[in-house]
Amino acid sequence: MERFNAVVIGLGKIGQAFDYDQPDDSLIATHASAYYYHPGFELLAGVDPLPSERKRFEAKFQRPSYADIKTMMKHHQPDIFSIAVPINQHLSVFQEIIYCKPKAVICEKPIASSVAEGRLMQSMADDHQCALLVNYIRRFEPGSIILKRIIREGVIGDIFKGVVWYSKGLLNNGTHFIDLLCYWLGEVTGVEVMEKGRQWGGNDPEPDVCMHFDKAEIYVLAGREECYSIGEIDLIGSAGRIRYAESGKQINIYKTEPDPVIEGYTILRREPEVIATDLKRYQWHVLEGLYCNLTCAAALASDGRTAIKTMEAFELVSKNIRKETQ
Repeated sequence: MERFNAVVIGLGKIGQAFDYDQPDDSLIATHASAYYYHPGFELLAGVDPLPSERKRFEAKFQRPSYADIKTMMKHHQPDIFSIAVPINQHLSVFQEIIYCKPKAVICEKPIASSVAEGRLMQSMADDHQCALLVNYIRRFEPGSIILKRIIREGVIGDIFKGVVWYSKGLLNNGTHFIDLLCYWLGEVTGVEVMEKGRQWGGNDPEPDVCMHFDKAEIYVLAGREECYSIGEIDLIGSAGRIRYAESGKQINIYKTEPDPVIEGYTILRREPEVIATDLKRYQWHVLEGLYCNLTCAAALASDGRTAIKTMEAFELVSKNIRKETQ
């Protein structure tokens, strides 16, 4: 089996912390653990400016870590880089590593601080024949893939309306669900800001928005992270309903049937069809998608181009918010 060497740049939450205390592969929620457990990859090293994070990495994975990319490259020649640093550093880190001739880069979402930066990254990836995967994890999760097929096959008819609940900022968390809707329904064709809302962390808007996807109107509504985290999608079709709950841990399909009591009425079945999910191992599935791309030329479910479309939708919302405040 062909194997690819990988380095994780940024050893914070998604880099190594989310599943740090997990003793096995039943939870794979970070780049480091995914490389460690997936048979198609070899975890070479980590990079982080904080000595405390480097010490944690070395203790768990028994691999070296470095304070910067330049020093790491003196010792290793990785095939794959994961960029797990803050958003405003994505472009600068990408510009540094692309000249190291990687086969692929996995960049945390969103792709960059702006559409313009994302386009520059994709252009550089194309020039260097480097695969650019953006870590919108749900596009690779088996339940979401099955749900896409169900939607495309018209199992619940034409989707005409829906509601999304998100918390912790539209950019940080909300774009996960905007991107997933793009994966299922196609591109965003228009947006209307219903309520501009507040700012999460001082710089991430939390608006209530109506987004248009071809024939569907989807209402994207902000919760309050300090009360509780929320991430849900409810899609209404002409022949059924989809409930995507607990950020994707539960997916239920409710099909229609004749009302057994009142003749001429149609209702939703009480018992749903349950779609199996594996969100606890989402980062493993991301690597499986990348491995198929590298070895079999399979298309990436999430790449720079799809992530730019999601960023365009976010920037359109931000533009409309600014118009309202002027």
